[in-house]
Amino acid sequence: MGRDNATIYDVAMDAGVSIATVSRVLRGEANVSPATREKVQQAIARRHYRPSSIARGLTSKTTHSLGIILPKLLNPHYAMIFTGAQEEARKLGYSMSLFPWSSLDTDAYNPAAMLTERRLDGVIVCVEYLPPDHDELVHAALQALRRFMPVVLIGCVPPWYDFPAVANDNAAMMRRVVAYLTGMGHERIAFIGGMQEDKDPLRRDVGYEEGLRDARLPYIASYRAYGKGTPEAGRQALLSMLDELKADYWPTAVIALNDLVAMGCMDAAWEMGLRVPEQLSVIGCDDLFCAPYLTPPLTSINTHQQRNGARAVQLLLSGEKKHEIVDWELMERASCAPIKR
Repeated sequence: MGRDNATIYDVAMDAGVSIATVSRVLRGEANVSPATREKVQQAIARRHYRPSSIARGLTSKTTHSLGIILPKLLNPHYAMIFTGAQEEARKLGYSMSLFPWSSLDTDAYNPAAMLTERRLDGVIVCVEYLPPDHDELVHAALQALRRFMPVVLIGCVPPWYDFPAVANDNAAMMRRVVAYLTGMGHERIAFIGGMQEDKDPLRRDVGYEEGLRDARLPYIASYRAYGKGTPEAGRQALLSMLDELKADYWPTAVIALNDLVAMGCMDAAWEMGLRVPEQLSVIGCDDLFCAPYLTPPLTSINTHQQRNGARAVQLLLSGEKKHEIVDWELMERASCAPIKR
């Protein structure tokens, strides 16, 4: 009896009720008897009926459609955020559309105008990889977007962004990583990847410097290399660093912006004849699926991206005005080892 293109008329006929009654059941209204509701739900199941999101939006003023804006779509880190958000949205009866925020030029790419045209019920925006000089521009775009729909932020969200958020405290993570390495006896610790960040107290650079200070180690500019979050960027950054330093001053440990950068650093170490972890400890971030399968397996920080994506959807639909700092865990593997004196 079921067919893929069943209509609300088919469901009403099958259940022996009016179309209006079927609509009330679909909207979850209370003024339907339990027996009638059960008949309608059974008819929906038999017919494999799926209500049109367009028609449903016209009657309920909602479209049951959400959006998520992510940068760097080739990075598996953001794929995991989307997976968590999309699955949670599906459980709650919403579709999820993905939009890239690859350009910060709002004259050419206006997220407020684009998303409002799609009649979304809300949007999640990842605000990572934003240069400091674009901060006011991005914040203004988010404020404009909020006039049309609910907005929840995800990622390393600056505390002055007055939006509900599922945020990472990257500074706290970095302090913990530096303490982990200094506890192994490392004193020459490099940090590779990312952009220079001056204002945000939650950023990695802040935690890196604080971690060194806590260990009574100096901040050495030669051990800080900025760059993209790709394997090739990590490889080139470490090669350049080693080329510019005398061998006696080479770092004994490298903290990478993410696991992709860490992979590039491990490749550069092999190219330079350095054994990981005997001569160079390497630690990444994001704990991507490939981290346990590298040689040696990569120590990394699990930031629970899928869970964070799901939580962002929950905040978006509940209307809660929370700024949540998410937890994380250090996954210790064989790419880090105590230094040999």
